[in-house]
Amino acid sequence: FEPVQVERMGFSLGCLFEAALLAINAVAVLQDFSPSLDPQGKPIPRFLSHIGWAKQEQEFGADNSSVKSKIIQFTTAVRTLLRVPLIAVNAVTIIYLTFLG
Repeated sequence: FEPVQVERMGFSLGCLFEAALLAINAVAVLQDFSPSLDPQGKPIPRFLSHIGWAKQEQEFGADNSSVKSKIIQFTTAVRTLLRVPLIAVNAVTIIYLTFLG
């Protein structure tokens, strides 16, 4: 009789980092509109505009305290501010996981 070896799944900082990276990537790929191929054409509405979460121009002093407004601001900020750093972090993560598994 040989004892059965159980492979343990650990909860580590690496797993937590990967989960956070996947969540940020999921937010980053959401789009309100995609550009039209026709030079005079309007942008094509995408997922966020279909559910009513597209970025809307806010007037100065308008109430921005609703949850919907905060989510729209968060997705816009992630797409704007984290675009280049996210590319770099994804590349480093892919290289790390490829060679060191």
